[in-house]
Amino acid sequence: MENSISSLVASIENPFSINDSFDLEILDPQKVRIFRSGGRTRLTIGEEKSIIRVMILRAFPLSDPNHYYAFLDSASHDVGIIVEPHELDPESRRVCEEELERRYFIPTVQRVKSAVEEWGSVTWVVETDRGEREYIVRGMRDNMVELSTNRVMLTDIDGNRFEIRDLSKLDVVSQNLVLRYL
Repeated sequence: MENSISSLVASIENPFSINDSFDLEILDPQKVRIFRSGGRTRLTIGEEKSIIRVMILRAFPLSDPNHYYAFLDSASHDVGIIVEPHELDPESRRVCEEELERRYFIPTVQRVKSAVEEWGSVTWVVETDRGEREYIVRGMRDNMVELSTNRVMLTDIDGNRFEIRDLSKLDVVSQNLVLRYL
C-alpha cells in the first residue's frame, strides 16, 4: 500500500516524468553497444541484456531528429530509449546512423510524369531527388499524410515513402496531377 501511494504522489508531483508514466527505460549510452552480427542489428546493454534483432527509430523524426533514439525488439516491444545518441561509442553511433538512414529514406518528388488510377490504385511515375521512380499507391486516403498545406507524404504498396515537400513549387502539370488524387 505504501508503494502505490508513494507512486501516486510522485506522479502527481511530476506528471511528465517519462519513467514514472510509461515504464520506458532510459538507456545509458555508455553501457549500450550496437553492432551487426549475421546480417542483423544487435543491441547489448552492459552485462544485463542482449537483443538479437533490434529496430532503431527516432522518437521525434521531424522535430528533433538528433536526440531520442528508440529501440524495439523483433516483436516491436520497447527496449528503451537513448536521449543523447552522440554519447554512444563511434561504432554504435555509425550503425545507428546507417539504420536510421535506411529507415527514413524518403525521396522528394521534383516532377510528376504521370499518375494513373486503376482499380483503386494510383501508379505514380515521378522524378525525385534520387532519380526516376514508379510507385503504386492503393487507397490514397489511407496512404497519404498531409504534413502541412502544401506538404504531402505518400506510402506505396511496399511500404516505400515519397514526399512532395512543397506542392506550389512543382510545375503546373505536376500540380494538376497531384491535386487530381488528393
